[in-house]
Amino acid sequence: MTDCGTDEATLSATARIAPDRADALRVEWAAMTDTHQFNTLVRRRKMNRLGAYRVVGAPHARRLAVAASDALFHGVRDRVLAVMLFVGNMGCIQIHSGPVQVLTLAGPWLNVMDARFNLHLRADHVAEVWAVFKPTKRGEALSVEAFDAQGALIYQCFGMRADRGGDPDAWAQLVAGLPA
Repeated sequence: MTDCGTDEATLSATARIAPDRADALRVEWAAMTDTHQFNTLVRRRKMNRLGAYRVVGAPHARRLAVAASDALFHGVRDRVLAVMLFVGNMGCIQIHSGPVQVLTLAGPWLNVMDARFNLHLRADHVAEVWAVFKPTKRGEALSVEAFDAQGALIYQCFGMRADRGGDPDAWAQLVAGLPA
């Protein structure tokens, strides 16, 4: 998945953001009522997704170890959790809703080989992983998101809501246990 405005200059600029801009971002973040408001928030602040995570920090975003991707997919499979997984590129976005059942490793590739869903993730291309907490009217939306070295979004994974067959508590426990 690509992220408009993501380049080295933009990423390094996030390290120099003024404290008052960071505080304003945190205030607006805490006031969100829907996850879809996030894109407008970062666009209005002339930021990108990864830059916002780096600036906003805890409790809204927590950087994880790169190894968290492997732990995430194995945890989802082992706990039989239903997730929503978004993976894309310039041409399309693939959305998977449900469990992950068959994981295979082949060199740098982490492969999901389910009957109705395939994913081939180059784990060695994952440069940053974040646990992201966004407030909504229905409660907090918790995602795990991975980025490449250029700051482009590789995937987003959310636990399914309880009303859609998910187990939000088990999802939160899995994310809390991912390596930081």
